[in-house]
Amino acid sequence: MRYGDRLNDRYRIERLVGSGGMANVYQAYDEILKRHVAIKILRTEFSHDEQFIRRFEREAHAATSLNHPNIVAVYDVGEEDAIYYIVMEYIDGMTLKTFCENQALPVPQAVDIIAQICDAIDHAHAHRIIHRDIKPQNMLIREDGTVKVTDFGIAVAMSNATLTHTMSVLGSVHYFSPEQAKGKFADEKSDIYSLGAVLYELVTGQVPFEGDSPVAIALKHLQDTPRRPSVLNPKVPQALENCIMQALAKAPHDRQQSVAAFKTDMVTALSDERASEGIRGAEEDEMEKTMVLSPVQVPEESKAEPESPAVTTVQPKTPEKKKKNRWWIVLLLLILLGGAATTFAMWPDPTVTVPSVVKSDGDEAETKLEKLGFVVETTERNSDTVEEGDVISQTPRENAQVKKGSTVNLVVSTGSAPVEVPDVTDDAEKEAIATLKEAGFAKVEVEREKSDEIARGNVIRQSISAGTEVIAKEQTITITVSEGTSSFELKDLTNLSSDEAKAYLDEMGLDGTFEQEFSSDVKLDQVIRQFPQAGAQVEPNDSVTVFISKGEEEKTVTATFPEKVVYDAVSENEDEEPPKQVIRIETEDAKGKRTVIEESIDQDETFDVPVTIDPGEEGKITIYKDDTVYRSKTITYNQAKDAQ
Repeated sequence: MRYGDRLNDRYRIERLVGSGGMANVYQAYDEILKRHVAIKILRTEFSHDEQFIRRFEREAHAATSLNHPNIVAVYDVGEEDAIYYIVMEYIDGMTLKTFCENQALPVPQAVDIIAQICDAIDHAHAHRIIHRDIKPQNMLIREDGTVKVTDFGIAVAMSNATLTHTMSVLGSVHYFSPEQAKGKFADEKSDIYSLGAVLYELVTGQVPFEGDSPVAIALKHLQDTPRRPSVLNPKVPQALENCIMQALAKAPHDRQQSVAAFKTDMVTALSDERASEGIRGAEEDEMEKTMVLSPVQVPEESKAEPESPAVTTVQPKTPEKKKKNRWWIVLLLLILLGGAATTFAMWPDPTVTVPSVVKSDGDEAETKLEKLGFVVETTERNSDTVEEGDVISQTPRENAQVKKGSTVNLVVSTGSAPVEVPDVTDDAEKEAIATLKEAGFAKVEVEREKSDEIARGNVIRQSISAGTEVIAKEQTITITVSEGTSSFELKDLTNLSSDEAKAYLDEMGLDGTFEQEFSSDVKLDQVIRQFPQAGAQVEPNDSVTVFISKGEEEKTVTATFPEKVVYDAVSENEDEEPPKQVIRIETEDAKGKRTVIEESIDQDETFDVPVTIDPGEEGKITIYKDDTVYRSKTITYNQAKDAQ
């Protein structure tokens, strides 16, 4: 397709905006609804391939069943001369892949983006449609931050199909699930895996797995565990890391139960309630494990003396009885001592409850824990949410039962990490503010002044020099934006189009007012005159009135149209002259319905019929011959105008 080509006598092709393995995407203009659209056109090499056509049509039908603010809308589906196409909502923005540019996004921004994608995918799942190709290239972002999911090219309605093509893998290798890599069943859990992979990339700037070939990457999806996101980006909270790693679980049943559950897990990961969350799925603390005690060993000193040999001498009865009584006393003592030893050995060491010290002062927390008999080990980490010196997290967690003398690990905040102030001088105001916000500045103030050197709308200077390291969230940075020169000479706008005149006024910061009037000398939509006139000295925000031509004023016209009538009467008697024919001509025009000519003829005649027509209206001439309609015709305004 080339610029200016039309589809269905409606869609005018303007430019190619993207190419895929199956189709090309063009920006086009809908000449009926007067709006820009995106048109996906199946590549010509596939237009005779029934399998590709079925897949292309499947995309259209899958997408048309979805109506959601985060899903690109499908307006029309059609085929013309073996050109198969889908007409979609045009999104003025960029792909998520371009947006992140292999850099980690701020965690809250990444979560907001994925939350919108979750809403779209959850809506699709509710309609029993699996996307199967979730990747940053299929996500579009508008300037206002709205995310739109597109390309349901390999989506399949669950009611119609359950398995991916046997022995084939669809989707993009960096983001598809282990089950997709094996060509097996793909369901909602597969989309959750892909969402986890995209979120991983947004917060780390890297995909979960890299490899020399698609096969190598696919094998890693099946066999390897990705590095934890916090290793690549220490700003990733543990709770969010837990959410990502669960979504990337090899077994589908180990992932979140639904996209909605994944979204909730992700969004709440940034909450204060989960700030001290430990690693999900980690082994139990050694102090909290159920212990199996060794068999009780009776101390040597508690054991009974060896029995004496059998009595060989006769003793008096009374002493023998006393000796026997002493033996039972010894036996009883041994039993009691043995029981006491066993009881002592089986009784566990004393345990204590770990208190919560999260968000308390680190020094106070350490003192408190040491008084309770704990050994305290402290590590430090930057945090944007926890004050410097306060505890971010603790291990073991609050209320855990551990042995006295156990070690408690505290992570203490060193406050926000210092950032290097970016250089935004000579950047456009909007771009500069976005850059500073992304660097972490919560407060960006704008001042304005005139400048003969810096273009209007660009930054003249910034209050904190570029390259300075600061704690951004604690600082207010001020940028001074140019208002342009103090005064300048107004350009001659006559004969420019209205769009060209408006663009000039906007560029110069002038307040334009546009009025329309008829002109027989200046073409439609061109500037007739301006006030102030060309050459006048003006300043930004001054008012300029521009008069635009509505074209020549159309007036009511009266024109005469020659109408020939053929005389065709026949005499009933050969000896008699043929009778005359009565001709009556009526008009319907700006003057109403009336008879303008009524005559009798005995030969062919041409009549001049006057018609008066208002702009945009029509007139009608009806000729009757002997009260029978002979001819009727409609006269347009332009025909009347040309006939003058």
